[in-house]
Amino acid sequence: MAIDDPLNKFDQQYMQDEHELPAKLAKLATALAIPDGGIATGILTKVFDALFDRDSTKERLKAMWEMVCKEFEHVETTKASHEDVQKAIQLMFIYDSQQRDDAKRAYYVKLIGNALRCEEQIHNVASFIQTLEQLNERDIAVLKVINQVTNKDGDWNVPMSPAQTSRAVHPTTFTKRSGDLAFKIAETLGHAPPKGDITFNREPGYAACNRLQGFGLVHEVTSETRQPPFTNYCYRLSVLGVQLLMLLGEEVPNQKHYLGPV
Repeated sequence: MAIDDPLNKFDQQYMQDEHELPAKLAKLATALAIPDGGIATGILTKVFDALFDRDSTKERLKAMWEMVCKEFEHVETTKASHEDVQKAIQLMFIYDSQQRDDAKRAYYVKLIGNALRCEEQIHNVASFIQTLEQLNERDIAVLKVINQVTNKDGDWNVPMSPAQTSRAVHPTTFTKRSGDLAFKIAETLGHAPPKGDITFNREPGYAACNRLQGFGLVHEVTSETRQPPFTNYCYRLSVLGVQLLMLLGEEVPNQKHYLGPV
């Protein structure tokens, strides 16, 4: 590797002696000359702030603490487990101090606030924080699309006979929307096909849905063996997916059918 490579230069000058690392990194913004301008310096400075700058860490923790406290108006009447909420808040602070992701911090706070206000008890609030920490914006966007396309008002059939006491959903209710689902997810992921083109690649969307299934948030509804890359696919929300969307403040049709007696 050439000696004038910016990252190699950074490694040689600042990463060799870990005892002096914080002090040396503090000089980065002004002392490190990088030919590409300020991009690399800006990235590495943010890394330094996240790892070593105590003042900025304190300010972030203080701001987050104030956000959390605003959500405790209904804590006296909450049905959530106090121990579970405590663990969730601890995890939230740990994750935010490591990642410093403003969008995800807002999700954490909203999730805990809605868990405290929920009329039904939400179990394992901390596990939802753990799941959310591993999701990215694309994951959440795709989960919302699945909710919009395959979870509509009126999907759950009324009992057809006295012997059938519960409402239910036939698989075809989901699978008949597979084409629309594949298109909307492709659009959300930024590779929507030209109007009228049905031969677009479904594999990125299929992979995104499989990733959500790995977190237990959706279930695949199969009707045939897929032929990559152009065959449609279908997924529906799981109970965990319904709960997570609710905790993020999304409108989720049929939530009572998914979560309780129907």
